Amino acid sequence: MGVLEKTDPKQAEVKKLAALRKIESRLASVTGVIAAAALLFMMLSTALDATSRSLFNFPLPGVYEFSEVSMAIIVYLGLLWAQHDKKHIRVSLISENRSFPVKQVWEGIGWLFAAIFLLAITVPTIEGAYSSFLDKEFRWGIVQMPIWWVKIIVACGLLLAFIQMTLHFILAIYSSFGAADE
Repeated sequence: MGVLEKTDPKQAEVKKLAALRKIESRLASVTGVIAAAALLFMMLSTALDATSRSLFNFPLPGVYEFSEVSMAIIVYLGLLWAQHDKKHIRVSLISENRSFPVKQVWEGIGWLFAAIFLLAITVPTIEGAYSSFLDKEFRWGIVQMPIWWVKIIVACGLLLAFIQMTLHFILAIYSSFGAADE
């Protein structure tokens, strides 16, 4: 008969949290690369448009509309990347000179409020994106630009940010009890 291995429940939790962190890291990297690509596209198209206007007195059609779309992608997909790298603005006045567990509790409370706020704006954004998709909404400009897909990206970005903030809340609370290393 084989010997059954006993696994420590705490060790199993730490492995699960590590797996969640790895998934979050990969997702943040993917959304960050997409946001960076949108930024690069916006910069290049704007530079080409400015050059074309200057040299040939000919604006490139659709550049303004694509820049608007790019901004939405940059902001809402960049949220995850910024949170993963802890680049959001933080006020540490309350937790500044506290012990590690107390700091983690305060951070957890902050992430919880951020998650609640994100959920509050995510739900109507998803409803708006769904409605926009059904209507095949577009924006008039020099070029007729469909915007329903951008609204879906914004809704997905907000939903992922909500999930990420909830994960950071859970990690902070677990860390405050010594269950996960931060």
